[in-house]
Amino acid sequence: MKLLVILSGFSLAIVIGFYKGLKQEKPVIWKLGAMFLLLLGAFLTLYPRVAASISEIDEIAPYINKMPIPAEIFIKDHTVYEQDSRKFLEIYGTKNYVDKPHRLLLDENDMEILKKSNHWVIKVQVIEENEFLLREIVQSSPWISYPFILSLDDRIKILNFHVPMAWIAVLAYFISMHFAVKYLRGKDISDDVMAATSASLGTLFAILATVTGSIWAKFNWGSFWNWDPRETSIFILLLIYFAYFALRGSIEREDIRAKASAVYSIIAFITVPFLVFVLPRITSGLHPGSQGGGMSGPILSAQKGMLDSSLMFSFSLCVIGFTLFFFWMLNVNYRANILKKRVED
Repeated sequence: MKLLVILSGFSLAIVIGFYKGLKQEKPVIWKLGAMFLLLLGAFLTLYPRVAASISEIDEIAPYINKMPIPAEIFIKDHTVYEQDSRKFLEIYGTKNYVDKPHRLLLDENDMEILKKSNHWVIKVQVIEENEFLLREIVQSSPWISYPFILSLDDRIKILNFHVPMAWIAVLAYFISMHFAVKYLRGKDISDDVMAATSASLGTLFAILATVTGSIWAKFNWGSFWNWDPRETSIFILLLIYFAYFALRGSIEREDIRAKASAVYSIIAFITVPFLVFVLPRITSGLHPGSQGGGMSGPILSAQKGMLDSSLMFSFSLCVIGFTLFFFWMLNVNYRANILKKRVED
């Protein structure tokens, strides 16, 4: 169901992206809408904090070795209790206070801060069952938060940038292949320009997907590059399309260059679905979704907390926003390349 919702948003963005065609300048309202969705998606990615519920902390307590964990808590009142010379507040995991209360140990300075609200995101350390030590006050009255995933923490947010980049790279290579076929059928040089422009943007987004993936890998696997099957496959894909641009640069005659590039673009795209979607899933590796990994990745996985409604909403906005931004870049670059060609001619 999650994948259906997200793919529906991606499909909608593609339909909107093709509005007025790819070669005509987009209306101002289209550009403003694309910019708004992109900025909204980025804001909803960066602003919310990651936080676990109290019940989730109870579940993972045996595995965290008393490390500080961000938690979303509710305070029924601000009465300070004392026991064995220790001061604490009663905190709950829901605003209805229907779950089992936990004790939050704290000092008087933190108590004065917590009096300002009944709803907080804080970092806690598990002392014993039903008892937490306050380590850091993070955010007051959060209106949205993202699920806490053990070992990922705030790094789960890179999902909203990394995955759309990879998907858009595939879309760009498909558009390049489509206009390559159009050129072979009609010999319209503007189709060759569009194919080359889309391929260049596809390569840009593939590089961005590689960079964001490498940043994630550094903090989760220990190094920026591990030759994981998914890293290897996108590296091979980049080499294939680097060769495409090398081919275009090595041929001077326009008609021969366009024809050779079109044939190469069609053959190159045949490898894209296999390298991006198939190969990483039929081989074992570190990347979520690899064979034998125990899950199908954060988007498809039914594992608890992986992609809840709030994260799915911001992820979908980023997919739509970045896709529309790609179509805008494609349109601007194509028209600039056409003008450049006319000047050269």
